[in-house]
Amino acid sequence: MGRVLLGLLVGVLLILIGAALASDYRGIATKHIELSMQTVRSVSPFRWTDDRLARRRARFIAFDRLFGVLTMLAGATMLVGGAHLLLSEHQ
Repeated sequence: MGRVLLGLLVGVLLILIGAALASDYRGIATKHIELSMQTVRSVSPFRWTDDRLARRRARFIAFDRLFGVLTMLAGATMLVGGAHLLLSEHQ
C-alpha cells in the first residue's frame, strides 16, 4: 500500500510542477530562465547583442514550457500506474 500512495503522490506532484511550468504560473518559467541566464554565462568569442539575448531567452522559455508539458505527462503516467497498482492489489 505504501508504494501505491507514494506513486500517486509523486504523480500528483509532477502534474502540479509541470502545470506551473507549462502555464508560466506567476512567471515561474520566466524567473527560472532569468536566474539560469545570470548564473550560467555562455562562452563565446563574440559579443551578445540585445536581440540575440532576447531570442535566446525566448527559446529557453519555450523549452522550459515544453519541459513542463513533458513533466505533466510523466505525472499522468505515474498516476495511471499508481491507480493500476491500487486496483490490482485489491483483487
